[in-house]
Amino acid sequence: MSDTDTVFLLPKGAGYGVLLGVGAVFAIGMILTTKFLQKYLNENATSTETFSVADRSVKRFLACSSVYASWSWADEILQTVSMIYNYGVQASFYYGAGLSVQMCVMALIGISAKKRAPQAHTSLEIVGLRYGKATHILFLFLCLVTNLISCSSMLLSASGAISIISGNLSIVASTLLIPFGVLLYTTFGGLKATFLTDYVHSFVLLLILIVINTKVLASKEIGGLNGLYSQLLEHSQDRYIEGNYQGSILTGKSQGSIIFGLVLTCGNFGLTVMDSSFWQKSFSAEVKATVPSYLGSAVLIFANTWPIGAIIGGASIILQGHPSFPTFPRKMTQFEIDSGFVLPYTVKAVLGNSGVGAVLLTVYLAVTSTSSAQMISVSSILSFDIYKKYINPQANNKQMIRVAHFGVVFFGLFAAGFTLMLHYVNVNMTWMGYFMSIVICPGVFPLIFTVTWDRQTTIAAFVAPITGLVFGFAVWITTTNKLYGEITIDTLGMQIPCLYASLTALFLPAVVSIILSLTVFPKKFDWKELSEAKLLIKATGSESESESESEGEKSAIKEKSTIENVQVFTVEEDLGVRAADPAELNFYSKVAKIGVVVGLLLTWVLWPLPLYRDWIWSAAYYKGYVVVGLIWLYVAFIIIGLAPIWEGRHAIKTVSNGIYRDYIKRSK
Repeated sequence: MSDTDTVFLLPKGAGYGVLLGVGAVFAIGMILTTKFLQKYLNENATSTETFSVADRSVKRFLACSSVYASWSWADEILQTVSMIYNYGVQASFYYGAGLSVQMCVMALIGISAKKRAPQAHTSLEIVGLRYGKATHILFLFLCLVTNLISCSSMLLSASGAISIISGNLSIVASTLLIPFGVLLYTTFGGLKATFLTDYVHSFVLLLILIVINTKVLASKEIGGLNGLYSQLLEHSQDRYIEGNYQGSILTGKSQGSIIFGLVLTCGNFGLTVMDSSFWQKSFSAEVKATVPSYLGSAVLIFANTWPIGAIIGGASIILQGHPSFPTFPRKMTQFEIDSGFVLPYTVKAVLGNSGVGAVLLTVYLAVTSTSSAQMISVSSILSFDIYKKYINPQANNKQMIRVAHFGVVFFGLFAAGFTLMLHYVNVNMTWMGYFMSIVICPGVFPLIFTVTWDRQTTIAAFVAPITGLVFGFAVWITTTNKLYGEITIDTLGMQIPCLYASLTALFLPAVVSIILSLTVFPKKFDWKELSEAKLLIKATGSESESESESEGEKSAIKEKSTIENVQVFTVEEDLGVRAADPAELNFYSKVAKIGVVVGLLLTWVLWPLPLYRDWIWSAAYYKGYVVVGLIWLYVAFIIIGLAPIWEGRHAIKTVSNGIYRDYIKRSK
């Protein structure tokens, strides 16, 4: 095999089977599920409140599962293994740390938003109410850019991986087919359908991760814990990793790992805080579910990166010179590494086609879960923050749903097209990961302050993000030129310039906002302006909607719900969101604040920094590291995969009884 040979792991049919077959199964399954929920649990997917925020009634474990799925990117599963190959075993921990603290912050943001603006559907509605038109439009741009970049980066990494796995399947085809099934069930079922598919995706994803991690560790090529450690120690002599203690794979003192982790952490703050889908999931959850679901995800998200990095990432270093490795006898190219191909190559070497098929399914499920949330997020922004705010302020429920459906389809197709553009200009997954933090971070702290600090002024909220964006790009370009002497795609993707630019884009706006808020026309904001705002869209009552649902039909639904003993919550009948208990809100606010501090200290101070010393990991430490990672993965499967079934057992029973009575029993 020459250095230019391309490796294909499965036939094209496998790729089309997943993209079309699995996509169709999920689309049909979720459409039927939505129908059954409408029929037996009285859920109305034609209501804007149901479509956008799932009637604000999602329970704890289902919410946790959905947040987990939204944060289980195809990028992280692929890139974790690549980063281990590049920087050593410590990189998998920093990947997890770069995912965790943001979920803690989102717990605080979520409960603060529920407390300040209980009727909101998007973060931008709050921005508009507090700061007015100019700032609203600025953040509208920043949030839409975040949605586009995050969705496109997911599609870029997933389509590339699916193409290389599936016999050079056309990247154009995979990029366009990935969103296809998602468009169908998201358009039909809205956010509740997203929650349900998120759960199924999380269940399958974690099950596959359990299987492939366990099988690779137990394989004859690796030889269990002892074999993994001893072979890694031996192969540490094969390659010197610049910036690592003694150039070793097995050290916590890894400059490349910590820089990667810092850039990732900055970018992920933008991908959470500036992504309205995470706010929507906060609005959708019950008060008692919001903080536990995000803090639970913050803890459990390590299951995606820790074990797969330690086991399969380590196996990739061991097996690259083995005849079973797909690129043998050549080594992987840097493009293959940066594009995330290390994971499928390693699984192919150990588990064969069945393992690669499982990776293919994992990548597909991860990208469809996250892209579905992006579609709902953008559709809500288009309907609430553009159509209703600037085009038709008197829009009724029917019109809002129509715009939301259009938004899902439009954004799905537009993101696919933008992804193809990135592919044709040769942007890979790693470069995109380093670059996007500069673009999406400037609005993070001003948006956090919007729901947590009553002193931030309109001027500060407007000027601070612009400052961060301008200076972030300036630092990026000047640092690149200073260090490497030229400005190219390759040099702009180097670690140090991206790190300096990311830190500038993230933290400079916080400093600017605080200074401006306290010195230029200081003013204290009255939170009542948010809490008293009327933002709900009634599902009934307009002339256009009364035609589709008669009073008799409404009575029949109410009678049915009484017979089934199902508690029905309709926002419209209450003429507002039910007021939460202030004591409950204050309690969860305190828990969230503690969670942020503890999460930050554990993931970035108390655990990793003592390892940043002149030490090669001992056999006992590394074996313990792998074992605890596997335990973490199994615990995540129990909480994310099994607990929602128990939590929703009554609803499952009601729907099952209804299906049996109306379809199975009647047909006998």
